[in-house]
Amino acid sequence: MKQIFAAILFVFTAISCFAQVTVAPVTVHMSDADKNSYIVVRNNSSNSSWEVSIEMKFGYPVSDSLGKTVLYFPEKENETDPSAVKFISFYPRKFILPPLGEQTVRISAKPKGLTDGEYWGRPVIKSKVVAAEDSTGKENINAGLGVEFRTVIALNYRKGKVSTGVNIQDLKCSYDGSKLILTAGLKRDGNAAYIGNIITSVTDSKDNEIKNSKQEISVYYDLNKRIEIETGKLAPGKYNISVSLNTDREEPGSRIIKGNTAERKIILTVN
Repeated sequence: MKQIFAAILFVFTAISCFAQVTVAPVTVHMSDADKNSYIVVRNNSSNSSWEVSIEMKFGYPVSDSLGKTVLYFPEKENETDPSAVKFISFYPRKFILPPLGEQTVRISAKPKGLTDGEYWGRPVIKSKVVAAEDSTGKENINAGLGVEFRTVIALNYRKGKVSTGVNIQDLKCSYDGSKLILTAGLKRDGNAAYIGNIITSVTDSKDNEIKNSKQEISVYYDLNKRIEIETGKLAPGKYNISVSLNTDREEPGSRIIKGNTAERKIILTVN
């Protein structure tokens, strides 16, 4: 199995003399009512042209027993995988961006015979500096150094009735003397990914708030979410730990599917 460290958008640090190619938006929503969309790819360099190509892969976040999350790309798709790869096309798929140039890439969906549900894909935008030539007409081998950068964004296609939900099946917490380490076992319901927020609150025995945190989260199947909260040294006693999830995340276009709010609480004793 091939795994890549997760993020909805991978950001790579370019060589100091090169600017990064950027992509917007980082999430593309499509449906039977909206089978066409687009992304804008921009070259932020003022002195270098970049060669760009786009491919579509099936992938989603997974996690290990310790809560480490990665973006997983199966070597081979199964018939039951909700993949959008086969029916999504990009126009153009390859192009050259001049300095400070940008390209609008049209995305077209042509699905056939889909059952109701949400289908996923990960557009992978590859970019590299176009090799320059010196005054003698020879290729400048220093330009780009053969480095290829990749930006991975999310795409979903929704067919018919879609729904989502999440359950917190397990919640564990430990304290190492300076921070809390929580692991929440999450299971998705419905036929679409649960996209939203995970909120953690820590209070003492008198309900005084010690710490709180809010993170964005995406649950495609099951997920073991690890949360670390810096607290410093805590006084001996009992602490209330609350973890909740909701789909109230703000996103342009308001395309997030509304689901349930899930909450679970445990008590941590610090000696």
